[in-house]
Amino acid sequence: MAKRQEWEFEYTASDLAVGARKQLEFRLERVKWWTGKKEQVMTEIRESGIEVNESLAMGSPNYGSKALHGPQVMVRADLQVDIAECHEKLQGHQRAADDYEAWVAMLDANPSQRVKCTQQDWQYFFGRSE
Repeated sequence: MAKRQEWEFEYTASDLAVGARKQLEFRLERVKWWTGKKEQVMTEIRESGIEVNESLAMGSPNYGSKALHGPQVMVRADLQVDIAECHEKLQGHQRAADDYEAWVAMLDANPSQRVKCTQQDWQYFFGRSE
């Protein structure tokens, strides 16, 4: 393992709060975006996502197979995948936003406190958001 994994750097809490605030803003924006996306999918589900499927031979009085099935209401599989993704992303970004909100509050309350940070800590506060 490289020594750089052990390195620590000092930052003031106010410097870290800048990064935490930026991450919080990003996460709240993602919550907003995914909420809008979820509403789009929900609208599509309401407008066209419900399908009724029944056996083609259902209307034929001379067809006596046990393979016949009555009407089934089905939600399109692609819409089910989309709504599940929206739900997952909303939860993940909201949890992250809650974490960053707590960090902002704590760091703002102790602005001159010096904090030792590793590269992973720096990545958490200042790294590229996903």
